Amino acid sequence: MRPYLRPISFLYEQVVGVKNFLYDKGVLAQNSVGVPVISIGNLTVGGTGKTPVTDFCLKSLVADGKKVAVISRSYKADAEAPSLVDTEHRYAARYYGDEPVLLAQTNPEVDVYVGPNKLETAQFAVRQEKYDVLIVDDGFQHRKLARDLNIVILDATEALANYAVVPEGRGRESFAGIQRADLLILTKCNLASEEYLHLLEKRVPEEKEVLHFGYSINQFNSAGSDIKLTKSQMIGKSFFLVSAIARPDVFEKMMGDIGSVSKKSLHFRDHHQYTNDDIKRIESEFTNSKADFLVTTEKDAVKLRSLMSEPSQLWIAKLEVAEVGQKGRLHAALSKIFS
Repeated sequence: MRPYLRPISFLYEQVVGVKNFLYDKGVLAQNSVGVPVISIGNLTVGGTGKTPVTDFCLKSLVADGKKVAVISRSYKADAEAPSLVDTEHRYAARYYGDEPVLLAQTNPEVDVYVGPNKLETAQFAVRQEKYDVLIVDDGFQHRKLARDLNIVILDATEALANYAVVPEGRGRESFAGIQRADLLILTKCNLASEEYLHLLEKRVPEEKEVLHFGYSINQFNSAGSDIKLTKSQMIGKSFFLVSAIARPDVFEKMMGDIGSVSKKSLHFRDHHQYTNDDIKRIESEFTNSKADFLVTTEKDAVKLRSLMSEPSQLWIAKLEVAEVGQKGRLHAALSKIFS
């Protein structure tokens, strides 16, 4: 917490509040694209585990035979106009963005579109193909695009103080914005204490449906071959981590539960575009660390794999998500929009 920034946060919160009020009252219009829309978003800036939940929803919808498209913003990417992600593009992650490319790679049956404006990108998508549903990645605050289901993610490892609005905290809007959510998902529940989960849930309105998801790493894939190692094969090993994600501390904690993490591990800014100089530094510091394995995240791997001089020395930690408690509740919520 940075209380000296509270006046700036207050002003920002008021501006966002006025915008939301105007949308709530219909003064500002929401635009339909003629296709059911599911928004998956959060209240804080990055690192809530949104991409794995989006992936979970995509696989659920595809299994139901739905033709799905993802709408994402080309954040810190080169695409300046609405575009369909081409995973074969030589510089795909740089051009389209790391998360859209990851979703496209792991869900080949799904079309992933990126662009600087989500509404325009959604309109572009429905002109290209006939879709049963659109999933808007990180769409909670983008209210120009009407949606049929608002899913909001709360990170169970995020300190309550961080929900203060930026710049004092990490909030994009006040916690009261949660009233617009149709469904809440608490992520990384297995990494938080029962006491903290209870405190977080007490802040959620009683009428809101809350689902719990656990996150785990159970497999490691070589970036340069088809070799895969299980979690049990990695227990007790030493790891040099490299990542450019919003919450590297969570990645480090999960890896630390498997083995020992090098204190020299490298963490770059979220969505960092790696350079050749970065690669030289990573490879050099990994060698000097004497760690057994150089490990990165799936999101980082889409950028690092093609740059590494020896891709086989890079290992990708496969993140798995699973519903905690009653299974199938998220699937049931997604299905309701088609009934």
